[in-house]
Amino acid sequence: MPYLSLLLLPLLLLALATFPLQAREERRWCFQPGQWSSQDWVMVRSPRFPFPGHWVQEEEFLRNQVPPPQEGESPQEYGERLEGPDSPRTYVSMVLADPVKGRKVTLSSTLSFQYRMAPLLVLANGLGSDSEGNPEYREHWEIVLYDQGINVWHHEFREGKPYWRLAAFLQTPFSPQTPYLLTAQVEFTPKGPELTVRCDGKVFGCLLPTLQPNFQAGITACEGINQFRDFTLTTED
Repeated sequence: MPYLSLLLLPLLLLALATFPLQAREERRWCFQPGQWSSQDWVMVRSPRFPFPGHWVQEEEFLRNQVPPPQEGESPQEYGERLEGPDSPRTYVSMVLADPVKGRKVTLSSTLSFQYRMAPLLVLANGLGSDSEGNPEYREHWEIVLYDQGINVWHHEFREGKPYWRLAAFLQTPFSPQTPYLLTAQVEFTPKGPELTVRCDGKVFGCLLPTLQPNFQAGITACEGINQFRDFTLTTED
């Protein structure tokens, strides 16, 4: 038996050299002061809103800049205003400067909302530009957490106008002021790109037929005060 093992060893080494182990890379950004660099990211505007949006650096997280409360306004009234008429002024988004490549891509963020909605992960088929040359979304997908579940929105840009539709959804309660780990996994399969969303023990998914192999990934805050503590990107060939 020892002699047989010695004879098989060169064949095993040849097989390992011919079929290398699957390459896997993970990168993580911690959104605390001095722990991440804005140079890794590109700020992106929405074609739906005229406001550029800004991030505010807090001690433990990033949050979106929003209009302040008005005198005599209750917390509920303030939240409803940010969710409603002032929602365009709450929007801010950024994606990683380098396109994402891999047979399987997983992005996740520990995020939360103050009132009802709506922090999200974003996947984009490249970027366009607005009239002033600023990066602006074209076709992209949003994986959105809010108090009543998770929505996957497919956004398109046709003849100079934005359009969007609901591609998938999960109905389940989420609590305000509670950090959740929201994860989106994209796998390019013979059937097309498959999206799997995970959060708080729940799992659902859908197909993303037009998602390109080299897409851009990031985060967006909107429709209220949102907090992002981190962002992790994992790619597998």
